[in-house]
Amino acid sequence: TYKWDAGRALELVEREGVTNFSGVPTMSREMLMHPDWEKRNTSTLAGMGGGGAPLQPDLVEKIDKSLSGGAPSTGYGLTETHGIVTANSGSLYVAKPSSCGRVVPTLEAKLVDEFDNEVPPGETGELCVRGAIVIKGYLNRPEATADAIRGGWFHTGDVARIDEDGFVFLVDRIKDMVLRGGENVYCSEVEAAIYELDGVAEVAVFGVPDDRLGEIVGAAIVLAPGASMTEEQLCSALEGHLAKFKIPERVWFLNEALPRNANGKFVKRDLKESLLGA
Repeated sequence: TYKWDAGRALELVEREGVTNFSGVPTMSREMLMHPDWEKRNTSTLAGMGGGGAPLQPDLVEKIDKSLSGGAPSTGYGLTETHGIVTANSGSLYVAKPSSCGRVVPTLEAKLVDEFDNEVPPGETGELCVRGAIVIKGYLNRPEATADAIRGGWFHTGDVARIDEDGFVFLVDRIKDMVLRGGENVYCSEVEAAIYELDGVAEVAVFGVPDDRLGEIVGAAIVLAPGASMTEEQLCSALEGHLAKFKIPERVWFLNEALPRNANGKFVKRDLKESLLGA
């Protein structure tokens, strides 16, 4: 396809007997929510998922229940690692739907704090990796290389935690984190909680400048056709699932799809500029 269209994708799955679908999470979600999902034969799909952004836990469950003979899958990686850093699929993914999987055998990984000290097990920190597949540096950019690769470890810019089984749980991009009155709010956590609510088609969470707190949590939401929700209903539904300071204080319900780049990822910078005029 020259332009992404969930209905067209489902047509191709049926016509060509597609066995695996890989894309950004939004694509899988749109296919599952499309009215043609129940009309098209998707029985050949053995795997569905992808990467580019974390699959929210609710989407992992939806894929697992929707594929008659298949399972969800995901991977996490960066251009600087020449491919995936972790992978998760099948029953392991269903058991740990918030995890992007174990680190691949070609890499070592550790978590560090802001001073590059390794953090204790179970705590969050910046994910760092090293191994033969990591780049040696950026072309003609010595300062960027020195900032990203320190002591032989490549700093991914992603906050994560690693459990006792070696599974990596991405928390958020360091730059995407909202600092609200000294409290860290990870946008991906808030997005995952909102996606659990019925009728939510797309959501992007970001920081909104605030004179008193520095930043507050904002959310732009696109509802599925026929669904309705107010800001009060949203906040009420999130109580008990998120700490109060993590619940969005500025909410926009949009009638058009959120802005995306060529890879299908939401472009929060453009979204913030359009909503805040920044």
